[in-house]
Amino acid sequence: MRVAVPRSAARRAPRVFLAPLAVRAALTALTALTALTSIAGCAAPRVARSIDGQIIEGRYIAAHAYALYAIGAEAEARGDLATALEAYELAENGDPDSADIWTRIGSARCRLGRGEAAGAAFERARAIEPDYEPAYREQARCDLSAGRLEAALGRIDRAILLDPDRDDGALLRAEILRRLGRTGDARLALRALVVRRPWSTEAWRALHAAAVEAGDRAAAEQAARRLRELAAPGAAVLGRRIPPRGQLAEVDEALVLGQLRRARRLARDADLTPADVAVRAAALGRIGEAREQAELVSAADPASAEALVALAVAADLSGDLDALARACDALDLPAAAGGPTVAPSRLARLLFAELLFRRVGRDAALTWLGPPPPPALVAGDALFQEVERRVHRELASGAP
Repeated sequence: MRVAVPRSAARRAPRVFLAPLAVRAALTALTALTALTSIAGCAAPRVARSIDGQIIEGRYIAAHAYALYAIGAEAEARGDLATALEAYELAENGDPDSADIWTRIGSARCRLGRGEAAGAAFERARAIEPDYEPAYREQARCDLSAGRLEAALGRIDRAILLDPDRDDGALLRAEILRRLGRTGDARLALRALVVRRPWSTEAWRALHAAAVEAGDRAAAEQAARRLRELAAPGAAVLGRRIPPRGQLAEVDEALVLGQLRRARRLARDADLTPADVAVRAAALGRIGEAREQAELVSAADPASAEALVALAVAADLSGDLDALARACDALDLPAAAGGPTVAPSRLARLLFAELLFRRVGRDAALTWLGPPPPPALVAGDALFQEVERRVHRELASGAP
């Protein structure tokens, strides 16, 4: 059975980028909704959620608080800290007992130079959840930026005690030690990290920089050699063949392992948008992660064609025909009616072309796909290249 995919989906031309305008409109609407719901003041029920593959019971959170948080996360990823802070503070009105939101507020305030207010936000996060690791880690980062090195070290040590498996905590601790002049301890910490995470390019890059600064030629050469090995095609992780190493590959690895939170964090370092994460999850066949991330992005930015493509692909792969039809209908809406205003990325276009090929036919897929982009626009993205080869093979086969 084939789903009726909108005919105009194969003809739509890329639209003009209007994301900041859409974000501002969404913030205005959600501000009003936040005010209304705060007046209502109903008792909140308990709900169960699936987080990184685990079912966790927690308090009810209003949909508008989720949407505001997503707007904040998207703005923060773009470097728009003022909008991010505004969205997080509005989200806090709808979910005042979230240690996560207060931590993001603290981080944004710190980066905007509002140190005292940042400290108050971090304290509020820990008052809600005394052992919340991100609150200690982000305040340590804030202390480091302000030159409060001893305070930063104390907080990052506490963060690592709470969650010793986080690479970013170990990397931050090494940087604090380096700034304190304890370069030997910093290199020792980084060596421990590369033993524990031999595939982490972030760890090897940090060790290389520390070794160069200390004049440790042997350690610098070892780290440089390892980085070259990790950049080679076919480097193996956990027994599977993965794309060449690098920031994109680390995001993909986290998605493959079902670690959506880690993938989001790595995506910020790789200059990927939240919508990019959803599309990459869909390309990797991670249906749950693709759907969760795409729904989050769509709540914050209904104009994101990439998020709608990820939703459509995830629905198609899971056999959810109703969700597939809804995503395709949303893609087909004109901009004036609330449809996408941002053209999808090349990877998203490939994935939707593949969907059209399966559900409609080869001609629809080719029409949607359009001419190939210049090679330089996608060079170095092994996941894109893998999907591109697969789609071109399918289209060349002439079926269905």
